[in-house]
Amino acid sequence: MQSQAQCLPAPPSLVEAGYLTVGTSLTAPPMGFMNDDKPSGFDPEFISAVAEKMCLKAKMVNLTFQGLFPGLVAKKFDVIASQIGITDPRKEMFDFVPVFVGGLRLVTQKGSGLKFQTESDVCGHAASIVAGSTQMAALERVKGDCPTGKPMTLKVFSNQSEALNEVAKRAVDVAYVDWPVAAYLIQQRPQDFVEASPVLSGKGPNTERNRNGIVIRKNETATQDAIAAAVKAAMNAGAYDEILKRWNLADGDVRKVN
Repeated sequence: MQSQAQCLPAPPSLVEAGYLTVGTSLTAPPMGFMNDDKPSGFDPEFISAVAEKMCLKAKMVNLTFQGLFPGLVAKKFDVIASQIGITDPRKEMFDFVPVFVGGLRLVTQKGSGLKFQTESDVCGHAASIVAGSTQMAALERVKGDCPTGKPMTLKVFSNQSEALNEVAKRAVDVAYVDWPVAAYLIQQRPQDFVEASPVLSGKGPNTERNRNGIVIRKNETATQDAIAAAVKAAMNAGAYDEILKRWNLADGDVRKVN
């Protein structure tokens, strides 16, 4: 913990004094998951390092993905840290501090022989996705353009683990998930899963991958400034590099795309 003299300013009006209360969905290793009853992975570990720079402790509130934005609006927590892509529609409603470069990948069962270059190649297949996610929006955008006789069937779940289990059960042909989730899963279960696409942006061909960010209520400038300063301090202190290395996430280093 920082000494009091080294504390960066904390956000005003914290949900609980002395704590940075964080909304998160701990269902997707290596970004955020429960390991031996402890929040683990990039999001909880990095937001804890950020909180420490402000002499706060991070307190995780674990919810479904769909509950995160309403919970932030209702001031049940101070920020969200849960691999949230920074999109134009979300920027109209929330503010962000970028911390990671996201991206999406299609995953199939090993031995399926399926390969996809773009979301449009999913036409003719059944795919599993997470409700309200960037992946869902990406597939819904191209779904209506599928040729007659090659419909795209979407099965919607509350988290990426459930979506991937559908592939393992052969209930769908492919799951569309965040690239770090795909990398971790294939590392853990190479006998079951295989990458079936390059890392995609989810925004169409030749577009940059989304940055992911810590989410802040719109126009809470003092909170955004405090989080941004603490993020920079945690990066400069080496905590960011350590966490990226621990979870094999070097391709997500947000400093390399600024």
